[in-house]
Amino acid sequence: AFVFIFFILAVSLFACAQISAARHEEAGQRLETLLAQPVSRTTWLGGRLLLASCGAAAISLAAGLFTWAGAASVGVHISLERMLEAAANCLPNGLLFLGIAALAYALAPRPSSGIAYGLVTATFLWQLAGALLGAPHWLTGLTPFAHIGLVPTQSFRTDAALVMLAIGAASA
Repeated sequence: AFVFIFFILAVSLFACAQISAARHEEAGQRLETLLAQPVSRTTWLGGRLLLASCGAAAISLAAGLFTWAGAASVGVHISLERMLEAAANCLPNGLLFLGIAALAYALAPRPSSGIAYGLVTATFLWQLAGALLGAPHWLTGLTPFAHIGLVPTQSFRTDAALVMLAIGAASA
């Protein structure tokens, strides 16, 4: 179950990489031909966000399936349904950071990659260090990583997932 926190981190970093790639496409003037067509910058970015969301879902699904297959191959009995639930658990955090990275890109395009990667790294390390040092719950609760149920040993936290998805969508 603890290994899925690293899958959640990987999906979050993937989301940041997608916004970073969008920034590099625009900065490298590789979009001039595309944006000279009847495609607005907003439509282009919306397409990138949709593609990034689908990519995050695919990575999450693959993590769940491969983890289940790996566990089954060594004789560990865990249901495929619980592993797919663990895979779905990776998405809200990743989509939260995708939305925040898109907002950073809109407000401050040049430093947006650093802001996005820095935020994911800082919140993950805050959660990890806080848990190891026994920091008060209100302090570690400031990071979105603290609101993730470590499926399959814990329940999926629907309320926290919905809040993360709402914040990510509003930010995007």
